[in-house]
Amino acid sequence: MTRILLLLSIVLAGCETLTLSAITVPPPGKTAHLDDEDDTIDISRGVALGFDCLANEDGYNGPCRDPRVSVADDTVAAIYTSYSDALAESYNYGHAGARGRTSFVVVGLREGKTEVFITTKDGGISLDVNVKP
Repeated sequence: MTRILLLLSIVLAGCETLTLSAITVPPPGKTAHLDDEDDTIDISRGVALGFDCLANEDGYNGPCRDPRVSVADDTVAAIYTSYSDALAESYNYGHAGARGRTSFVVVGLREGKTEVFITTKDGGISLDVNVKP
């Protein structure tokens, strides 16, 4: 029994390979919040939320690779893959420059709840989306 629990904990520990981080803020008076611990998005109708995806899988640490997205109810929310650049921080005598990022945009279309699915070469994740008025 102990071996089974140990094996299960090792397998589940490897499931958290994707990290999502919000890169945009909502307009005044509106909501756009990504909770990466509960895997939820709260967003106002008509608002777009951008967030990026980093992977840490089998020695690879960088932008999520080969992203694909879908949504359970496309009348409530839409999700799009995106590509953005950001200036990398300088370190010691290194050079700052553009660094590609895998990004996504979720748009609240009408009040309700749905789920979005993100699949990459590095793993997958689903997010519960709550669109508010």
